[in-house]
Amino acid sequence: MFLDFYMKNFLILLIALVGSLTALTQTLPKVYNLRQDWKVQEKETMVPYKDQKRNTIHFTLDKKATGGKLLFYDRSEYSIFINGKLVARAQDSLHLKVDSLWARYQGKVSFSIHQKRPVYSLQTLLMMPVANSDLDNPLRQGSYFKDFVILASFILLTALVILFRVNSRLTFDYLNVVKLFSIQERDEAIVASRIGSSVNLFFFALISFLLGLLLLIIFQAVPERVRLAGEFTHQSTSEVFLIWLLLSSFIFIILIIKLILIVSFSLLFGLRDTVRFQFFNFIRLLFVTTILMGSVALVYFIVQTQRSGYYYHLLTVGCVLVIMGTILLFMKLLARTSFPIFHLFSYLCATEVIPLMILAKVILF
Repeated sequence: MFLDFYMKNFLILLIALVGSLTALTQTLPKVYNLRQDWKVQEKETMVPYKDQKRNTIHFTLDKKATGGKLLFYDRSEYSIFINGKLVARAQDSLHLKVDSLWARYQGKVSFSIHQKRPVYSLQTLLMMPVANSDLDNPLRQGSYFKDFVILASFILLTALVILFRVNSRLTFDYLNVVKLFSIQERDEAIVASRIGSSVNLFFFALISFLLGLLLLIIFQAVPERVRLAGEFTHQSTSEVFLIWLLLSSFIFIILIIKLILIVSFSLLFGLRDTVRFQFFNFIRLLFVTTILMGSVALVYFIVQTQRSGYYYHLLTVGCVLVIMGTILLFMKLLARTSFPIFHLFSYLCATEVIPLMILAKVILF
């Protein structure tokens, strides 16, 4: 009875989070990647950009872009020319309002962006606000990203319900916040089960797809702040589903690599008995972190904030929670083993701290 009550309330919370994330995608501006409009010069003519090694790319804007905002992003320095005149030198992100450009430069606005090295990771995005008439019209054309979020969320909810029906105790253990913060924990269903069992693999896949969905929503909300966002561009629902599948599969592979890393170093440090406990603790931490990040997104939607920096800091919140979980894991290992503190600290640096620092650098910087 207690498990049924817990899962019913958890599913209600999860459905509320899904609804908030879905509504969030409706309030976000439409983002257009202008990379498809890039041109480069070859001899005396302009040709479409197809990954040629060029230091300068060109594109133009028409009146359809009025009311929008241009976002430029690259970790390397770049120079922006409008109608042949230098207007800015920047690094990282730069925002330009299209209406101001039209007021200053009458007629067609032509952009040229130059870098010292051949253009590689430069991002040029046009963000168009959602018109009020579109929001008020119940027969408006649906957003493909909103459709993706709805479908993907229902798929994940269905998968969670199925897993709960198959093994309710294991599901409860994975989602148990109390055990995550408990230092003394011995008899657990997850530790007693085999890592390679089919139900555990399904849980690993579920958290991979859940994280993939959350990352795609954040990438959609703040494409100018996250460098990886430029690698996940899409133009249709089917494309987003394909990207979600690839991103989630990559996360799943990272989890398997982490498991192999834990097994290898546990043999080296003489901590073979902690492998299942440590890995399952990490999976539980991912579940709790994802739910809390979704809860913060729900608060953002309730207060109707439009500042992209808030959504970017969801990643920061996730990093802080993972760091706290790593500290708790260190305390748990101290309680479960008799090894010296320096021995356990060296082990955690190899299996937890260094891999997390690498991932944080790839995602956030």
